[in-house]
Amino acid sequence: MTQEEFAVTCKELIKSYGHGETKITALRGVNLEVRSGEMMMLAGPSGCGKTTLISVIASILNQDNGECKVYGHDLNHMSKTERIAFRSKNIGFVFQAFNLFPSLTAAENVAIPLVIGGMDIKEATQKGCELLNEMGLGDRVSDVPADLSGGQQQRVAIARAMIHGPRLIVCDEPTSALDGHTGQKIMELIKKVALDETRAIIVVTHDSRIFSFADRIAKMEDGQILKVVNSYEEFED
Repeated sequence: MTQEEFAVTCKELIKSYGHGETKITALRGVNLEVRSGEMMMLAGPSGCGKTTLISVIASILNQDNGECKVYGHDLNHMSKTERIAFRSKNIGFVFQAFNLFPSLTAAENVAIPLVIGGMDIKEATQKGCELLNEMGLGDRVSDVPADLSGGQQQRVAIARAMIHGPRLIVCDEPTSALDGHTGQKIMELIKKVALDETRAIIVVTHDSRIFSFADRIAKMEDGQILKVVNSYEEFED
């Protein structure tokens, strides 16, 4: 597989926070490759660097050293304007806390990436309604987040992450606030609606109940990838 066929390539990534005695190194030479068409899960204990890693991949944070490319593009070498433009077109992010705007309807929340991209708000909201209908929320498009269940809010957050057709979707603990049954339904939905041969999905999770949805699982500890495996059984070995 060539460099261009990988959705993500990370080489010797290092990221630290703070200085001097308070300095914490979150990533310690991380190497990772994520293929187009796969769901990669990042698993490991709290504080091992999973969220930092996906934040670097999504260009929310800049690494201190090393290289991270998304579909062959090194975002760390782009200008701020170029990076924002690339991210808005190519990357969707599902936040752990959903991060929905409380005063906007479900459809309006989903439409945000399209509006940021320059689409007319009415057209963008209509497209948001269409995607929510596809995701089983056609009767809730006019509801605000407070009127939705946790699982419904998560579906809105997922729809917002994919409305603009990104090639990479990054999910931070998408099932952490959900019961087991709802979590399974959310993962089924992500795999069915969001994953195809042209798109990659990276999922950060503590939830071993959803490991079966992964094509591969990367085990992280102390800021490093220890191994990348194909199943929960290999992960536990």
